[in-house]
Amino acid sequence: MNFFEQQRRARQRTWVFVLLFTLATLAVVAVTNVVALAAISIFLFKAQVPLTPSAWFATHPQALVWTSLGTLGAIGAAILYRMASLSSGGGALARELGGVLVDHDTQDPTRRQLVNVVEEMAIAAGVPVPDVYVLENEAGINAFAAGFSTSDAAVAVTRGALESLTRDELQGVIAHEFSHILNGDMRLNTRLIGVTFGILVIALTGRLILRGMAQTRVRGSGRSGGGVVVVALAVGVALTVVGYIGVLFARLIKAAVSRSREALADASAVQFTRNPPGLASALKKIAAMPLRATLTSAESEEVSHMLITDGEGLLGSLFASHPPIIERIRALEPHFDPSELEHVRLAPMTAASPPSPLAHVAPPALEHIPISPLAVVAAVGNPGGGALLAAAQQHADMPGVLLDAAHSPQEAVGLVLALVLSPDADARSRQLASIRKLLNADTTARVEMFAKQLARIGLGNRLPLLELAFPALRRRPAAQLRALIALVEELLRADGRISVLDYAFSRLLRMQLGEALAPRATMRRPHPAPKLLALRAEAQTLFSVMALAGNDDLRQARAAYDAGMRRLLPMGAPDYAPPEPWIDALDQALARFDALAPLIKQQLIEALALTVSQDQRVTLGEAELLRTVCAALHCPLPAVSPSAA
Repeated sequence: MNFFEQQRRARQRTWVFVLLFTLATLAVVAVTNVVALAAISIFLFKAQVPLTPSAWFATHPQALVWTSLGTLGAIGAAILYRMASLSSGGGALARELGGVLVDHDTQDPTRRQLVNVVEEMAIAAGVPVPDVYVLENEAGINAFAAGFSTSDAAVAVTRGALESLTRDELQGVIAHEFSHILNGDMRLNTRLIGVTFGILVIALTGRLILRGMAQTRVRGSGRSGGGVVVVALAVGVALTVVGYIGVLFARLIKAAVSRSREALADASAVQFTRNPPGLASALKKIAAMPLRATLTSAESEEVSHMLITDGEGLLGSLFASHPPIIERIRALEPHFDPSELEHVRLAPMTAASPPSPLAHVAPPALEHIPISPLAVVAAVGNPGGGALLAAAQQHADMPGVLLDAAHSPQEAVGLVLALVLSPDADARSRQLASIRKLLNADTTARVEMFAKQLARIGLGNRLPLLELAFPALRRRPAAQLRALIALVEELLRADGRISVLDYAFSRLLRMQLGEALAPRATMRRPHPAPKLLALRAEAQTLFSVMALAGNDDLRQARAAYDAGMRRLLPMGAPDYAPPEPWIDALDQALARFDALAPLIKQQLIEALALTVSQDQRVTLGEAELLRTVCAALHCPLPAVSPSAA
């Protein structure tokens, strides 16, 4: 499953989505005009006004125009309102559905297990840990991921899933949701909620009117009171009928956009965990009693396409946003017999089941992907089971005091500051003086204590700790996060130079906190995408910096640069010329490269891998800079091995 090809197909599906939404809008407008025609004709019947549509439109063109504009205005306003309500990221949707944020220091064993699974997967995938929510009022088995990017993502799991699934089953479900996060499905699904709300709003309005009538008793007598009831009833029924045209179209859009992605997410989850029985067993528990997947929330229709399963949909498979669950189980277990579901149905719904085949396999030493163009491209957005086991070991080996700090909104800032302290005594002294001046002596003492703990572990743990700290950092006020970014930049410049490792850390912090502060900004892309030849100067900057990151010798750096640039631009590649200063130039280059089409990003990353591996060795600076470049391109890359390729 090639990440870049899937991204290309996702962009193609966006056009299908736009076409279906346009048709849905036109259908709703047309039906609204027909209802208006009928209503006005009935009221004017005694005046002997012709009832034929052509005669009515000719007689009342203004009514047609205003009805159409009013309908379009209502749809547009509803879309803007819904998108604004989601603008703070995935957590907003989870909270709307009754989700409760799980504290990362929770002592509840089921929630502690959920947090551990999510954190291990985030470390393995090389992305910030998403916020974790539990839908406390939902007894069914279900889950979803929401957000616009990996920086503002949230994973929500029902209480029933926690109570009914084993760790292996839960891991399979979470891996399925991580596939949606890594491959960009989550962003499309979240946008889909905002847009389809526009064509659902008329039906929702009609339902509100009818519900209000059912709860309100009209007092008094007389023809005027009866007239109000009749008019209100007619309006409510008309809006509901018109609106459900939108409901059918919304379901059709979700099916067109989401159906194939669900099968791919199942396959990606298996590749991630290397444990097909885990996800298959979870799906069996749902299939045995389909109502177990049902959400009781009034907003469940909006998120039906985001859930791990949502039945067959309205009017059968045509409107189903997911493949049939039996087909999904058979894709994971080809010899599955549906009669087995009877045993699942009769079994008690507890989180106790036989261990997975991996349960007794000792975790390997920390593994990273090798540096080669094919290996790097294959790993983007597709971390394997080895990476997950290695991440679990890395997570378990973290000093407890650092993990506690990463999970605490009060301590996470101090941990981040400790992560950027220089090993040079003079520079560190200046850094601590700046921290003491801007914060206080107690915070400075905590930073020094964290730094002593960090000295006991390798530099390769710096980015994973930052990823673990993001949920706690996101809970800080926006002004404090902006101040933190500025302070980190000041500290990194304390010794007069910034290393590649420092740049990688700073760039990830700035990008991910910036996206968390303004999630919808990640949706803005220039159209059409720029051509690669138009970015020759930016490529010169990026490849020159990457070549310098792994080579002190000028001749070797030039050879590494040429190896990558010949792959990227066979004709007319610019000469090796490292920019000075290079940080701002590289920031600008990465911003422009992020707008490239997916398959061009693949070419860029392949060429960068050639530059890194040209001398048959990989430094930690090269490995982390490559991961940072991929993150800036929104192509998540797992850990890269800082060793000989």
